Amino acid sequence: MKKIVVIFLLICSTSSFAQTYFPFPDSVGVWKQTSIYDQMSTYGFTHYNIFLKGDTNINGNSYKKLYTYSCGQFILPSTTQTPIFNCPIDTLNSLYYGALREVNKKILFFPDSLYNYTRNYNFCFTINSSPTSFDEELLLYDFNISIGDTVVYETLDSLKMIITSIDSIIIQSDFRKRYNYNLISNWSSSCNPFGTGLNYVEGIGDINSGLFSLFMFYFENAEYINCFEDNEVTFSNNGGCVTNSLNENVQKNKLKIYPNPSSDKFFIELENPTPTSIRLFDINGKEIYSTTINQVTSTIDVSSFKRGLYLVKLIDEKGTTKSQLISIY
Repeated sequence: MKKIVVIFLLICSTSSFAQTYFPFPDSVGVWKQTSIYDQMSTYGFTHYNIFLKGDTNINGNSYKKLYTYSCGQFILPSTTQTPIFNCPIDTLNSLYYGALREVNKKILFFPDSLYNYTRNYNFCFTINSSPTSFDEELLLYDFNISIGDTVVYETLDSLKMIITSIDSIIIQSDFRKRYNYNLISNWSSSCNPFGTGLNYVEGIGDINSGLFSLFMFYFENAEYINCFEDNEVTFSNNGGCVTNSLNENVQKNKLKIYPNPSSDKFFIELENPTPTSIRLFDINGKEIYSTTINQVTSTIDVSSFKRGLYLVKLIDEKGTTKSQLISIY
């Protein structure tokens, strides 16, 4: 009888755990990516970031604004090992990329109205034409589908995605659903997304080829995601994350820091108000602020800080460390 009860409880807990949904970030989020171009005996590497910053309203719908910043291209011999990604986020010189929103577990993207390569829109649409402007949102990911379902991407020359299986991947001790698929298309070879991993993950997207893997124009190039970070999780393929540079993992949702993002001040709440050290690091891992608090609610003035992403670390008397990304705009 005891065994039956234990098995029943295990099944219930596993089922409940599997049903946990991880939405896309709605305040702090950054995708650090690299494009690699084959140039005969050399390779060109372009490191760039896509990140959330602020809100906007388009056609009566609320979106989170996306910006992009590129560290430029550099050339290396083809025999050189791929360099570690280390491109900071320059919010002052970044370009507006478009807007992102989530509706019924669907991730929708409304690109900037101007279609040009200064926005790094290396997008592939149809064989015969490329748009010069956008007036509609694009479907990026659908997390509200089942095995055997078909998703049609009308903008991508009616590309069809067929979900072949749904499994899980562990990211910082949490199981996130991974959607595996096959593609059916009439695209030319340069529009065929061979660089993708043919799967995507809750809350992140394609963890192999980046946020816009299906939309990229692949011609003697490949796209890679190096790191994804928001205020709950860090996922890294080969380094480049803020937390990696500090040998620190972001612990999910264990800090009460608000509002996030903010332009002038943050409030930090402690469950057990004991002397706690607070340290702030910029995107390059440089410590820029430190203090000690010992009360339930403390105020941190950031009005003089530069705009961008920062890592907050809290260390209590026992040496326990908690950390979270914050955004200052």
